[in-house]
Amino acid sequence: MAPSKAGSDAYNYTVAPHLEAKFDIPMDKFEAAHPEIDRFIVGGFVFTNRSLDDLPFSSSATAHETTSSNTASGLLPLVLIMQRAATDSNGGCFDFPGGSAEPTDATLLDGVAREVLEETGFHVSHFRELVRVDNWEKVYPEEGLVRAAKFSFLVDVHEAEKPGWEDSVELAADEHTFWAWATREEIEKSVQLWRDGKKDDARYTFIGVQGETAAEAWKVYSDLTT
Repeated sequence: MAPSKAGSDAYNYTVAPHLEAKFDIPMDKFEAAHPEIDRFIVGGFVFTNRSLDDLPFSSSATAHETTSSNTASGLLPLVLIMQRAATDSNGGCFDFPGGSAEPTDATLLDGVAREVLEETGFHVSHFRELVRVDNWEKVYPEEGLVRAAKFSFLVDVHEAEKPGWEDSVELAADEHTFWAWATREEIEKSVQLWRDGKKDDARYTFIGVQGETAAEAWKVYSDLTT
């Protein structure tokens, strides 16, 4: 695949052909195509697929408890999850690499690559798929009504070419203090407990709809890898 057409030279990633026309375009054109959105937010889900005999040290406890009877292939897919710093907004909650697009982002995809790099130290190598778009509105004292949209993607990273890369996450200490590679079961169970009003029983507490989006990311990843 060819490198990004509209992205900055600061990043080195390719884009799945079906995403190019809509997302691999200059940010001003993307904004013009979405006049209904005031604030653009981005996210990148990073997955790995490891042998049960060679799981990352930073895998969750549930991952390490998984046996071959739970996975026919002997491989266990995992997603990177991070806990927000107590001093940051929504401290203690879990989320995934992402944040607001910035004026310096040449494209929306550059914004994803920047956020993934800033929050994990990983360099995005490929955009596989759009997971989903979450929309919401909020009224701020100074700005008034702000219509926001978060575009979450499934991405690959260059570091995945090296053995043991999963344990080399470099967190931004002012934003996150802990990371783990979590199983699909953990994410979906936490989301279901939230739906059932039992959030205190959930292993992971998410911000807003991030748990729902993570569950959707698992579906997308599964469709692409099976």
